[in-house]
Amino acid sequence: MMTNRVHIDAPAGVVEIEGEKDFVEGLLGKLFPLIEEAGFGSRPQGGASIDTSAEPASEAPNESASDVSEAAPKKRARKAVKQPPAGQSCPSRIQVLKDEGFFKEHRSPADIVSALKTKGWTHNLNQVGAATSAMFNKGTLQRTKDGKGPWQYFWDRG
Repeated sequence: MMTNRVHIDAPAGVVEIEGEKDFVEGLLGKLFPLIEEAGFGSRPQGGASIDTSAEPASEAPNESASDVSEAAPKKRARKAVKQPPAGQSCPSRIQVLKDEGFFKEHRSPADIVSALKTKGWTHNLNQVGAATSAMFNKGTLQRTKDGKGPWQYFWDRG
């Protein structure tokens, strides 16, 4: 009679199953869905292995720490966020328009894009929309909606 043996080393991603054919196939049928779902072995950690044996058996030597660290997934480098020089961002340029009294009348994002263009600054509707929303949230611009049209931005607080 053959000895049924299971050795699971989660941090290293090692599963050893020995024994009768029915035992091995049955256990694999139960373990494979769990192994795949958990991403077994993809995140090595320092921890103990689990050894469940029907009878004591000699254990294979554990992998060295250097082998485990080589299996670790590489971290992706973060992309540096490039900030424009002071005074050259879309919000700061909209602030220049505000300081010149541009927002004494209600202005649409398209009006703002045109006004920026007359000053030689190129910004698209998406940039202006994001900048004006942020300025509204900070309380540096006011806005209103007239019907189903776009937001109208203004400043009437002195």
